[in-house]
Amino acid sequence: MKTNQLILIAAAVTALTACTKETLGNQPEFNTDQAEIGFQAIAQKATKANDAIITGTTYDTDNTFKVWGWQSPAADFSEFADDAASNFMSNLEISWTKGRDDSKAEAWRNAANYYYWPFTGKISFLAVHPSTVAPSTTGWDATNDLPKATFADYTISDANKTVDLMLANRAETRESVPGTGVAMVFNHALSQIEVKVKTDEDYSADNIVFDVESVAFNNIDLSGDLAYANNAFTWNDNTTQTENWPYYSTVLANINDEYQVYGAANVMIPQPANEDLSKLDPSDANYDADDVPTTLTIGYSMQQGSNAKITGTVTVAAPQEWQAGKKYNYTINFKLKEIIFNPSVTNWVDVNVTTINIFD
Repeated sequence: MKTNQLILIAAAVTALTACTKETLGNQPEFNTDQAEIGFQAIAQKATKANDAIITGTTYDTDNTFKVWGWQSPAADFSEFADDAASNFMSNLEISWTKGRDDSKAEAWRNAANYYYWPFTGKISFLAVHPSTVAPSTTGWDATNDLPKATFADYTISDANKTVDLMLANRAETRESVPGTGVAMVFNHALSQIEVKVKTDEDYSADNIVFDVESVAFNNIDLSGDLAYANNAFTWNDNTTQTENWPYYSTVLANINDEYQVYGAANVMIPQPANEDLSKLDPSDANYDADDVPTTLTIGYSMQQGSNAKITGTVTVAAPQEWQAGKKYNYTINFKLKEIIFNPSVTNWVDVNVTTINIFD
């Protein structure tokens, strides 16, 4: 008998699996094939491996994720109390693999063991992408009959600013699951930021060169507490909204009238933006005298021919909020205003002087 084999209690199969098809002890063999638990991973709206932002709806086979599973004989999970620990799968890594003995076709499964469906009952799965990001807690939400998870003090840094934190859950039975596996539809827990630059027309004939020097977001939060429950993401800020984020600071030279992406897209903590107090009445409910407006600062340079290079910054108001699962596309459009002249002449002013009489 291998570790994690099916345990038969009377005539019901109720527990964890990782065994081949066998007659278990003195119990009769069920006249049915044991169905392996497999997964179908789908990234939901906005493909590389674990350290990159997922785009589109395809979950690339270079990725890995972790799963937790709650199994109950009751289809409504009525036996579970709030915060019940996972009793079927816990922190189990899933990858695109043939499995432990390389004998099966590649599928989304655990590489070390094959896991099989109980003959009765239902399993509710929770999945976290990427497998390198561990939730602070996982548990069972008895109110909504769904898994839940928390991520305390999740912080955006240079090391993870492209890591696309996503979660999914799905409940299936042995009979209901399709042959393609448990459909884990991942939803993005973070916001995505992408900056594009262009000029509004072709200025090459005028020998003008534009460069973007930097882009920064000012007065935001770079960390927060995430609660995933009832299929929804709830972010709570745990710092004041005063941090400045140098989104990208490498020069993008020779900008033209075609869109160019400035640096790699990054993720950020979903959050509201601090409003510009100058646009609010002090009696407004959103007015807070301690707020500093959330802004976006663009550093740029411009040079025409052999003339001296002009450098500067432009600061604009940020959108009112960033929401989980949404991609915010910023377009910096350089639009020149030609120096032209409008000449006119001031008229002469007549001045009358003393009359000179000759031969009076």
